[in-house]
Amino acid sequence: MLRKEVIVDTNALLIPGEFGVDIFEELERLGYERIIVPKAVLKELDRLRQKTDLKGKEKIAAKIGYSLTLKYLRRRGTPPGRCKVEINEDEGEGRDADEIIAELALEKKAAVLTADELLMRKLSKDGIAIVYLRGRNRLEEYM
Repeated sequence: MLRKEVIVDTNALLIPGEFGVDIFEELERLGYERIIVPKAVLKELDRLRQKTDLKGKEKIAAKIGYSLTLKYLRRRGTPPGRCKVEINEDEGEGRDADEIIAELALEKKAAVLTADELLMRKLSKDGIAIVYLRGRNRLEEYM
């Protein structure tokens, strides 16, 4: 059986704080069994939450996204019907997160959760499934 995998972009990890949508539960609802967070994405989110010039909703969203990601990463075992969240370590230093996501998606034939329109277009051309926020209250996927 083919496992459904999804790679998460930085802007997707801001969704819980900006819109109150638990992306991990939504991805489970869509049938994803494995959620991959590239190390570059987690670093980017960490930088956002620590930025002193970032204020208000954006800063709160970055903090919520970071802590929610860590919560799911630390979850012991994977209960039936729940997805496994993991960090992808093998990326190379200093590379752009979007470049890493696109390469990883092609390599693993995994979907990508993002709100980045440029990345969506590139991935669509390559035949990669996209998961996106629809109606500000749920995730949806398209091929």
